[in-house]
Amino acid sequence: MKLSLLLPVLFCLSACSSSGIRNRILEPRVAELNSILDEYFEETLKLDPLFATSIGDHRYDSELPISILPEHRKKEELLAESGLKKIRNLGCRDLPEKELLSCMTFEEELQNQLNLLKADLHDLAPFNQFRSFPIDFAELASGSSYVTFDSTRDYENFMLRLKQVSPYLKAMQERMRLGMERGITVPKSLAQKALKNLKSLLALGPDENAFFKPLRKFPPAIPKSEQIAIQGRYEGILRKDVLPAYQDFVKFVEQEYLAACRKSSGISALPGGRANYLALVRSHTTTPLTPNEIMMIGLREVSRIKEEFEAIKKELGFKGSLGDFYKSVRTNPALFPFRSHESVMEAYERIHQTLAPAIPAHFRMLPKARFEIREVEKFKAETSGEAYQNPSADGSRPGIFWVPIPDPSKYAKKSMEALFLHEAIPGHHFQISLQQELDLPRYRRFTGNNAYVEGWGLYAESLGKDLGLYQDHYSRVGRLEYEMHRAIRLVVDTGIHWKGWSRERAIRYSMEHEPMDEEGIVSEVERYMAIPGQALSYKLGELKIQELKSLAKNELGPNYSDADFHDEILKDGALPLSVLDSKIRTWIVRRK
Repeated sequence: MKLSLLLPVLFCLSACSSSGIRNRILEPRVAELNSILDEYFEETLKLDPLFATSIGDHRYDSELPISILPEHRKKEELLAESGLKKIRNLGCRDLPEKELLSCMTFEEELQNQLNLLKADLHDLAPFNQFRSFPIDFAELASGSSYVTFDSTRDYENFMLRLKQVSPYLKAMQERMRLGMERGITVPKSLAQKALKNLKSLLALGPDENAFFKPLRKFPPAIPKSEQIAIQGRYEGILRKDVLPAYQDFVKFVEQEYLAACRKSSGISALPGGRANYLALVRSHTTTPLTPNEIMMIGLREVSRIKEEFEAIKKELGFKGSLGDFYKSVRTNPALFPFRSHESVMEAYERIHQTLAPAIPAHFRMLPKARFEIREVEKFKAETSGEAYQNPSADGSRPGIFWVPIPDPSKYAKKSMEALFLHEAIPGHHFQISLQQELDLPRYRRFTGNNAYVEGWGLYAESLGKDLGLYQDHYSRVGRLEYEMHRAIRLVVDTGIHWKGWSRERAIRYSMEHEPMDEEGIVSEVERYMAIPGQALSYKLGELKIQELKSLAKNELGPNYSDADFHDEILKDGALPLSVLDSKIRTWIVRRK
């Protein structure tokens, strides 16, 4: 099945944009649309204060609602239903292009969100190594993420949040016990990994524990007398409330929850699991593709990329089988040259400096936000992947490429260029930072969908040669390895959650088709088990962007340029793939 999602929507571009009379007629509806989007976004910030903090809105910095409780989920449902009703009453079809894109995006995303809220099982099993409040909150508390400690008010606000930790963890236990009664639990291997993370955190003393980090170095703006007062109160909350609550939660997981954890790997084994997976697939891919269709796309991509591996193996003069080649890539000491954390970070900075001069030839739209490369907190490094964190809207916090380094000697050099292109520049840093800086309603600037966001990240990996990277065979192997990895995800994710594959079968399939070592593959398979459907977004989004790029090249001929195409992909922010398809096809017609 060709990855062509929906027939293009007929944008009324020339009529809507060129007629001043028509624009004046539409002005009240445009104003109403912007009002609907802004009201929805404002209510979203109230329901999700951590999200508000993450984008630099500090009005709710002292709040920490228990989002897994039914009453909170009901508020989210009612908000989505209200927004959907308003946007459908307004109607999208004859709005100007910019507003039409916002209207279509809002309607599709709210419908997907509503489907998820009605089907989601996470609130009854809210504990795994990738998506878990106690692990994520500890990272926030360290001050190395988007929560900042720059003033007395920051400390005061966070102390109020710390006081909500114990009620939150108690609520988690109650929901997890209810999940146990209903047969809705996480796979045991995931709970064990998450438990290991928590134990690692609690084993650290005040000098290294993430919760105490804000107390080790106060900003100079806070007077010494205030520092002493804050230190005493803050430590008191940690020692009397937060750490005992964590220890109690660890005890609950060890003594009650682990024994009840399920042996099955996929969500379809749970009551309501198949409906939940379908909702997740639709939300993460923004396509009507079924799990069976997605698996077939994945199988075809695995076959295609396998041929590319065979070609590069031949170029290298390797005489063995492809399996032997994969083994050599996993074990070749020359591909693991690092002996210190600092050497890994320095290598990433060299990549940054290498590609920077080539950027202007391929991108005209550049973000204003600052960019930094930082190492992940050690207690989370073993179960984290490289990731990007968006900058704050006010520019006070840069966009950050996070690098976990559990063991420098096992950090693979061959994959670093592809990783940097995806997570940093021109991948997530360009797309997410630019989106936040666009002249769009806040809802459009600060939200997005995985298929577009991760599809752009994977597409960015294909630009390495144009940007001065991929100059040796093994860096190209690293790029192919990641492309194969995303193709395998289409097969394995649907295999686990739709076809009933076991964890072991998914590991075997991955081992047969990619060079990643077994430890890495196990971690990845358990990631798919923890967050069903999310891994599908990368490849489907990238295939759509590549499809549209090929179409633009063929249709525009000598009038095509990468810079024009990239501007057009990025200039309206994250769009569902169906909307992106319509937009680019309309742009091509207009350019012709």
